[in-house]
Amino acid sequence: MSEHVEQVFTRNDIWRARPAGSRLVGVVVAREGMPSIVEQRRQLTSFGVPIGGFRHPAPNVVETWEERLNRLFGRLERGDVVVVTSARVFGRDAHEEARTIAELGNRGIIIKVLAHDAPAPESA
Repeated sequence: MSEHVEQVFTRNDIWRARPAGSRLVGVVVAREGMPSIVEQRRQLTSFGVPIGGFRHPAPNVVETWEERLNRLFGRLERGDVVVVTSARVFGRDAHEEARTIAELGNRGIIIKVLAHDAPAPESA
């Protein structure tokens, strides 16, 4: 994956290395070849990741990579922890995914990806 991404297997993995005062942010994206938003939210919630309100971008909106990055992640601050079900959330193709992960890492954003072969989440 990347030096900026950690795969997590349990609830405890998500909370480990979370800087004091940082936010835990679950991100879901509707994208072909990925689980539905409902399934992504279910997976994140089962790991104890809060999912607040979210907006669907119109599928026909033309945005630059920078506009897209700022729309999705512009409110994140250094030390915040972003949790996703798949690194594919970060880009429409492998190049954009790698570029976004690198940029978030450069901004001090911690990225955690749920392991798909993870055992059942531990209870809180």
